[in-house]
Amino acid sequence: MSAPTSSRPHLMEQSHDDGSAAAIRIFFTFIAIWEALYHLARLATNTCLARSPEKILDSTLFNAKEHDNNNKMNNGNMARAKQTSPLENAKQTLRRRGPSYLVSLIHSVCVTCRGIMHLYNLWHGNTADKLLVQRKGMPGSYRWAHLQVTTTNTMFVAYLTYDLFHIILQYPKLGGLDTIMHHLVFAACSFINGTYGILPFQFGWLIAGELSTIFLNTRWFMLKSGRENSPLLGRVNELFAATFFLTRIGMYSAGMIHLFCFSMPELKSLPEISGVPISLLGMTCGCMTLGWILNMLWGYKILALVRGGAKKMKPQ
Repeated sequence: MSAPTSSRPHLMEQSHDDGSAAAIRIFFTFIAIWEALYHLARLATNTCLARSPEKILDSTLFNAKEHDNNNKMNNGNMARAKQTSPLENAKQTLRRRGPSYLVSLIHSVCVTCRGIMHLYNLWHGNTADKLLVQRKGMPGSYRWAHLQVTTTNTMFVAYLTYDLFHIILQYPKLGGLDTIMHHLVFAACSFINGTYGILPFQFGWLIAGELSTIFLNTRWFMLKSGRENSPLLGRVNELFAATFFLTRIGMYSAGMIHLFCFSMPELKSLPEISGVPISLLGMTCGCMTLGWILNMLWGYKILALVRGGAKKMKPQ
């Protein structure tokens, strides 16, 4: 490790070889990419629902609409049938919320793959290499791997910023105050880590936990498209539970043990070496600990559902 510079670093300074300005440009570029994907997803969703809804929606919704329409026509209330039918409700939900969930699915696939790559690239590094981004010009072989981590971190915080905008815009359909606080807190941690260049290996196992989000989002699409009775939904639920316990319980716990039991001397030296204030380092470590506790609680609830023989979980 090298000594810190005398002046406080600029925002996201350790996230790019060319410094803060270049990193911030990439940050806004990623926001633009996520927003463009959202509009493409909305266009694709609306087009499919208008032209070929049977390719997205389950046939049971069409059967339910026909049965409901027959009943309503007998009562002379056809207009109300269209407004309240399960088919129309499914279409409205997918139009309004589907694009955000689709972008979330794309994001989770991207960052999971990159997170696994980061773990592989830094696995054989020493503790210092796992806790501190190698500075430009420093001797060593991990500079490229560290810059890959900072790029993923920039991609992640840009997604949080984009998603926060849509959550507020459609509040509370995409998430409540807890989701807003989650995004704000973890965005702050990402900015801290990107500015001071700390905890690259820990970011790898944290972001790899998005693996379970892939199946959570898949599950949402299945439920909202009328496939709650599909045998495939049970498999998706099983994959969600398995990947949740693998990444957010198993890998997360192993990472916490490695950080707080085997890396404490290096962790305590980060304020002196990287220049990160103790308060900001404490905030980051505290959020990681809180995230671990929440994952344990959620894992307990999932385990209770599995033990109780529940075939499906309550949709978000």
